[in-house]
Amino acid sequence: MKKVVSTVLTVVMLALLIPGITGCTKPSKDWYKSTLDAYRTAIQNGSSELALESSDFVFAAELLDKNNEVGYMLVDLDGDKTDELLIGFNDGSNVTKFTDVIVWKTISGPDQVLSGTNGYYTYLCASNVVCHDSWYGSNTERKFMTWDGKECVFTYIDGEGKYLPMKWELTSF
Repeated sequence: MKKVVSTVLTVVMLALLIPGITGCTKPSKDWYKSTLDAYRTAIQNGSSELALESSDFVFAAELLDKNNEVGYMLVDLDGDKTDELLIGFNDGSNVTKFTDVIVWKTISGPDQVLSGTNGYYTYLCASNVVCHDSWYGSNTERKFMTWDGKECVFTYIDGEGKYLPMKWELTSF
């Protein structure tokens, strides 16, 4: 009987832990502050080195271009009352170009889920639809997506001709 109870408790504990390990969870209200500090320091120092625990972040050279208005936005992309962090710039064009979309993930903390540079960017459209340019061989492909923080994934949607990238006010670093 002890063995059965022990086995049942182990299975229940694992079942409770797995969603927290594999998906997104609710972070603290200001989860993004250390990430912003790392970007701010890099930009002020003119360096592409981010002082972050994760070395998986890509830093776009456009963020160091003095001709660009560089900054960030906090946007609740999916209406779950948790902001996502978008890093980008305005370069005089009619759209804001985002080089980084950063979300909170359980295991890794802040995670860069979309990145872009050298003409391939992420854009924010109306209704919090995200548009992302990707390069495949010699082709550029534009995909439209919505963020699902509960599942911690972007879902592709048909957005061609329905959503347009927009210009947004950025908060300076």
